[in-house]
Amino acid sequence: MHFAAPIQVRDLSDMGQLVGKPGETLTETLRRTLLEMIVFGYFDRGFRLYPDKLAEQFGVSQTPVREALMRLASEGYIEAVQRRGYHIRTPSAKQVLDLWQVRLGLELAAGEIAIERLEAGTLLSGQLDQLDHIRAQLEADPDHIEHRRKLGLNTEFHQHIVALSGNDMLISIYSGIQMQLLGEWIQRGLQSWRKRLDNEAEEHAAIVAALRARDRDAYSAAIRIHIGRSLKDALGDLNSQEQRPD
Repeated sequence: MHFAAPIQVRDLSDMGQLVGKPGETLTETLRRTLLEMIVFGYFDRGFRLYPDKLAEQFGVSQTPVREALMRLASEGYIEAVQRRGYHIRTPSAKQVLDLWQVRLGLELAAGEIAIERLEAGTLLSGQLDQLDHIRAQLEADPDHIEHRRKLGLNTEFHQHIVALSGNDMLISIYSGIQMQLLGEWIQRGLQSWRKRLDNEAEEHAAIVAALRARDRDAYSAAIRIHIGRSLKDALGDLNSQEQRPD
């Protein structure tokens, strides 16, 4: 089983264009397109989404637009406001905490399974090289790396750790939590993430070193430090978002 490719976001100038994918229903295409627009900053903070205006913009009927908006509301990205369309939400602290706790459990399990596979010879040490390749890209130009590229590479790094487990169910569950999207959603418009790149680089190096050493305790400690610090920063970013004026 393979992870879905990271979301490829178009320029803001044409992000609002409706481009379907093979096998997608119109509602699914609208939901995916609107989610990209919400998360990646197409809409200003406080913007209201109205089904009739969106239907006109996309050149479709209001029915699939309403269905797409209701799905996004059920997923927590937007909130219905009586007679005033939908309000774009900021993720709650509980949403962030819940997801980071799930992420920690999954990555702990994945690393332990990967180490078992390394010891059994069913996973070759050379298969860890991709982690170093991703790290090199993340660290190549920290002063100029774009936010989306940084998040995409970081997502790829952690997805590869999970993929090393060879456990299809674990891979599928991890893919579903959409860390890249949540990272963009929380950090939208902020620059605090750039100050953390040095710490993240050190933490990633410790994770890879523990895997190469087949040291379960070192891996557990490295992952807990990394994800714990990441959670603290995410909650700080969330607080910063809440303090910003609409």
